[in-house]
Amino acid sequence: MKKIMVLMMIVAAALTFVACRGGGGTTVPTDEGGKISLKFWNSLTGADGSVMRGLIAQFNQEHKDNIEVIETFTNEVDYYTNINLLVPMKKGPDVMIMHSYLVQSYANTGLIVPLESYIETSGVDIKSSDYMKDIFNSLYFENKLYGVPLDVHTVGIYYNKDLLDKYGLSVPTNREQLISAAKTVQTGEKVTSSQFWGLPLSTTWPSEWLFTASLYQNNGLEIDQNGDPAYNTTQGINALKALTDLIHVENLSPLNLGVDQDLFMFQTGKALFHIQGSWMLNSMIESGINFGVLPVSQMFNLSDTATKNQIPVRSHTFVVPKPSVDMTERRQEAIMTFVKYLGDHSYIWATAGQIPASNIARATTEYQALPYHAGFGDISNFRISAQSPYFHQAFSPVYSRVTAAMSNKNYNAQLLLNAAVEEALLLLQEARS
Repeated sequence: MKKIMVLMMIVAAALTFVACRGGGGTTVPTDEGGKISLKFWNSLTGADGSVMRGLIAQFNQEHKDNIEVIETFTNEVDYYTNINLLVPMKKGPDVMIMHSYLVQSYANTGLIVPLESYIETSGVDIKSSDYMKDIFNSLYFENKLYGVPLDVHTVGIYYNKDLLDKYGLSVPTNREQLISAAKTVQTGEKVTSSQFWGLPLSTTWPSEWLFTASLYQNNGLEIDQNGDPAYNTTQGINALKALTDLIHVENLSPLNLGVDQDLFMFQTGKALFHIQGSWMLNSMIESGINFGVLPVSQMFNLSDTATKNQIPVRSHTFVVPKPSVDMTERRQEAIMTFVKYLGDHSYIWATAGQIPASNIARATTEYQALPYHAGFGDISNFRISAQSPYFHQAFSPVYSRVTAAMSNKNYNAQLLLNAAVEEALLLLQEARS
């Protein structure tokens, strides 16, 4: 009885959320002869969300006679909970944002639909050649397209320009130079500030991005061709070593930093380098620190691998959930018009720190004039997550083991990776059944 009551409370809360935020409700806008109202869901709640609000307002103004987009946004955890609960109940939106590494999973469960027929029916000019190839191709499942990418986002290395200049150092281009510069400045600054560090690293976030970069650059894989864990290898051990050595061997960071402690140190001039996502770009600008950005290419490889330049990326992607209303041709055209518009105008979205997946947007003078985006790396080095409906179950158990290794100098890499694989296999067994 208690379980039933809890479930009823969750459903009631979710329905209240949708009704209050304008993303659901029971009144279905008509397509017949008037303006079409589209419900758009996303999990963009931070500074990037403010940019998205502006883009939607711009779209609505330019299409005020025929299309109106009504946006609903919430934090990421609640967001996917609402998708899982409300889409099967036909209480979902017309279009929504989904992280690229989850697209195949949701396609596999039938909660999102293929888009080729929408594109063909609408006549809207959406084609793969207008987007980053690997990103676009990653959104296929069983030879059907399930998403159109809005952006790619990644991590980069933010650096204090004033401190590099003070010590006569060049911007590093590889791991050896990064460590040397960090040690030089750390040694010099600790004379007057014992709290200064060359490269402070939080053990919990964005450590998963750092490990993934290290895994790629040490020629490792997240999953194998069957979708099973593939990181319990020599390459995986090397990836863990390359990351944790920055703390335990090179002594560039204090132990057990919490989330954003490393960010605060950098923004207050107590660190030379800080590894963080492109999504934090505006926060860096607002802090007033004189900074630049350099890519993570060649910062984690322990040998001269063929993959040393690779940079992990993910994408915010437009998907269409299982419809909650009659999906007329006019409604399909409205959805794809919105998707195309935001992609073509994502040079505006880029001001939130994201990198447009659209070749059209990246070619604009507005995007080319942005001062920091090129610092995150050459797009030819971008590597999207491996594709599998069970990617999250197979790979995510390694994250807590990365935290354990970063926190403990005497960690046993093999035992940690063994434990991660054991957990992953249990999750995979459950998901596949």
